[in-house]
Amino acid sequence: MSSERNAPVLRAYLLLGHVLFFGLFALAYLHMPTRVVHVDSAFQIFKWIHVPGVGVEAHRFTAVVPQLLVKAVATTGAPLQVLLTVASLAHVLVPYVLFVLIAHGLRQPWIALGLVLAQVLCTRLTFYGIVLEANYLLSYPFLLAALVTGPLMVSRKPLVLLTVLAALFLVLLVHPVGFIAAVFVLVLMYVRGHTARQVLLALIGLSAAWPLIFRVLFPPTAYEADLYASTGTGLASITSFFALPGWRFLIDHTVHFTAHYVAFWVALLALLIVLLRQRAFLELSWIIVSVAGFIALHVLTYHAGETAMMMEKNFVPMAAFVALPLLLRFERLSTRNAWLVLVPFSLVLFLQFRGISFASRPTGERLAKIRVLVDELHTKEVRKACATPEQLDAQGLHIHWAMAFETLLLSALDGREASVTVVVREECPPHTTTADLSGLLPEGELCGNGTSWFRLPVGPYTVLSAQGSIR
Repeated sequence: MSSERNAPVLRAYLLLGHVLFFGLFALAYLHMPTRVVHVDSAFQIFKWIHVPGVGVEAHRFTAVVPQLLVKAVATTGAPLQVLLTVASLAHVLVPYVLFVLIAHGLRQPWIALGLVLAQVLCTRLTFYGIVLEANYLLSYPFLLAALVTGPLMVSRKPLVLLTVLAALFLVLLVHPVGFIAAVFVLVLMYVRGHTARQVLLALIGLSAAWPLIFRVLFPPTAYEADLYASTGTGLASITSFFALPGWRFLIDHTVHFTAHYVAFWVALLALLIVLLRQRAFLELSWIIVSVAGFIALHVLTYHAGETAMMMEKNFVPMAAFVALPLLLRFERLSTRNAWLVLVPFSLVLFLQFRGISFASRPTGERLAKIRVLVDELHTKEVRKACATPEQLDAQGLHIHWAMAFETLLLSALDGREASVTVVVREECPPHTTTADLSGLLPEGELCGNGTSWFRLPVGPYTVLSAQGSIR
């Protein structure tokens, strides 16, 4: 079937891919406030709009595409509602463009369909954490796989080699574990019998050495240094591996709290059975080692636990470790079997999409509480307020560090004159008359005349009382 690129069954699979992305675009549009007014996302997107130039977080250079789109639209003077909608849609647009490019440009439809499956296989809460760079590891590695499988298989011309190298750096420069995804893809292609074996070996060597090269070129941030140290510390907990929060998270969201990871385990089991029956022992061994190693790495690194969204984020990239080799095996199916397999494939996409849709509830609940806080400030005609962490905890708002940006973005959706902000401090700034949201950004110009999208008054902060009302 691989040569029948226009076969009806293949068109049915590709149509299903387009339909899934249409659904994800719809969710991104409908749940825009939930996706952008959420902790890290609110902070990052505020910076995209407010701070000049292109900001690169923690040297993750190839994660800037949505930022560039937002800044491009901002130059037109578009209202904040449009900018935030662009930010929400852009994080679906990136993988969709790659899906179209791989399927219809590079003519690697089964790799493109692997990208489709990867979008939902391990994703639920993280759909609402749109600035989590791990999400890019559900699309960039597939472009690398498509270029290696297609152009590199038939040509070693400099342009082809440079294109493959560029795709490799897309993966390496988007997230600290990008090198793991790159090594997985390249070794997978190698064991499948790729003809450019010397080139692949060189790329595998570069990818494997990349953490050391990157550490020399770009010293780790404090956050990343803490994670490296946490991995070492976690090794001491290896004897209690199956009791650690990361492993419990996987199990709890397979059989206890949700059935989120059931599809992943079923897809992995189906892949291993197929490989075993086809006696593809090298590929089978590589997939087992990769999946097990990736899980172990993150269970040990986050041995102290994290929020649910961050715990899920840790396991998102392993979707590619199953989706890519599984869909490559679809290429060998007869037309009849491909039609039969379309049914469970569609079912998995539907159920995982449904899980993503339902996952809007917990983040939506947080947004509703922030809306109550903003509405209270509007009722009291307070534009700049200060609260203690304990006060917000009592209102069910337990992550505070970006609250100033969450309240500002949400309120400014009603117009810049509706802008309000709540900073969270143990001791409120009594003599501050300009904006003091974080001390991390140039925030003073938000006061007085303000900007095109935000305007806060010059004057002191008002203190939230312990009962949640303003005094």
